Amino acid sequence: MKILRIFILILFLFSSVCFAFEDDLNSREEESLDVPVGMEAFQVTNGHRIVAPIGAKIKKIGAQIIVEGDKEYYSRRFFELTQEIDTLKESISSLRGQVKILTQEIKDQEHNDDENVGENKEE
Repeated sequence: MKILRIFILILFLFSSVCFAFEDDLNSREEESLDVPVGMEAFQVTNGHRIVAPIGAKIKKIGAQIIVEGDKEYYSRRFFELTQEIDTLKESISSLRGQVKILTQEIKDQEHNDDENVGENKEE
């Protein structure tokens, strides 16, 4: 009976150590998967991964993996953002034109309503 108790105690200790070790491995895997803000991870063969800025171009030539350089990335992103700003400016100017048209229509409608009210009072 004493041997059975010792065996159960050893089994309990061994299982608790195994579970603690498994939790430690899982936390290490989660830490290694953390990607900084503004970056993204690209999975490469054999479980390797590359962390690069979001939107960076990656080329695979044979066994080489080439990530776009900083200067190319920044100049391309600057050009893309400039184009987006230009389209936003065009959208804003078109919306301003539509707002002017709508405000003029509202003023005309209010003016017509005032005239109709004045005619109804005279009758």
